[in-house]
Amino acid sequence: MMPFTTYCIRTFLCYGIFLISLMLFSSCSHTSDGLSKFDASIKTSDDVNQLKQLETQLTVTPEKAALHPDYQIINNIAVPYIPEYRMGPGDVLEIVYHLKYEKTADDYRLEVQDRISINLPFYPQYSSSALVRSDGKITAPLIGDLSAESKTPMELAAELNREYKKYLLQPAVTVALEEFNVKVAELKKAITTAARGQSKIAPVSPDGRISFPLIGGMQVQGFTVAQVEKTINESYAKQVRNLNITLILLEIHHPKLYVIGEVEKPGAYDISSVPNVLNALTLSGGFKKSGELEEIAIFRNEGLERPISFKVDIKTALRTGVSLTNIKLKPGDIIYVPKTRIDERNDTIERIFTRGIWAVLPFTTSLGASYQLDRVVTP
Repeated sequence: MMPFTTYCIRTFLCYGIFLISLMLFSSCSHTSDGLSKFDASIKTSDDVNQLKQLETQLTVTPEKAALHPDYQIINNIAVPYIPEYRMGPGDVLEIVYHLKYEKTADDYRLEVQDRISINLPFYPQYSSSALVRSDGKITAPLIGDLSAESKTPMELAAELNREYKKYLLQPAVTVALEEFNVKVAELKKAITTAARGQSKIAPVSPDGRISFPLIGGMQVQGFTVAQVEKTINESYAKQVRNLNITLILLEIHHPKLYVIGEVEKPGAYDISSVPNVLNALTLSGGFKKSGELEEIAIFRNEGLERPISFKVDIKTALRTGVSLTNIKLKPGDIIYVPKTRIDERNDTIERIFTRGIWAVLPFTTSLGASYQLDRVVTP
């Protein structure tokens, strides 16, 4: 019967030969290159001139930009088109309120919470003070409820005269304003601070909303600053006259993407800093020697019906001249750099031998130690 120690040594040698064969096979399988997609190969001064000519041919002119969706013309200069920023949770806005007090040609119209005085000079017992209620009506002596909201004082006085003539001769009603622009006063109290004047700091909540005085909460996530500003002004116009607001984007909290696996500094990074895979690898400190650059995996779920994943062969792309800048990353993307097959096998060897058999059996790799164990164990 074969000694146990001899069996272990033979098994180890056979497994080692098997691993060496796999490594040789892997190195041979990676030697075949695809067709090169480089536009030029620089060896001489003529090659440099050809490269310059190629760059001149490909330069985006205003004429070309008019037909190119990725460019726009500003002051007759072709510049890359940059999408307008869209807000998200964590962004901080400042809302600056501009209240206009200049004279206008339009007559003042009554609003809810305005207080008026109704005067009947020949019938003072029916004179009164009335508040425009939330239903837009007032209560007048003798005639009861009457709609007042959105009417001018003169229009309301004319209607009161018509109603009082049913009961009185020559009522001669006049309407005067006692308290008005109440909503403006309330808004000023809500927005005025000693440090910033008539403005308000508003962070975008995790659910993508911002709360505004008088008009309440509003969804802002996914909208541009100009779109939100327009919507807010339209909402305030229904509540307060002579008001205009300006939005200032104070802080931007970019959404994150994640780089994990065989990189020097795995972690979360701002999406604005890493528009493509190469930028992500650079910011993460580059890949380790154990990283497999031919099978980098990207997992994506943002804005999709279901998660997707795809692989990127950076090694081949760099070797053949294929541009990787077109592979744009999105918020929430996970970039995973796996280990090479050899490093995975090394980990397997370590788990089986160093942490497994060798951790249990009291012998080392030296033939001397094995021989001593063999002499003790073998009858």
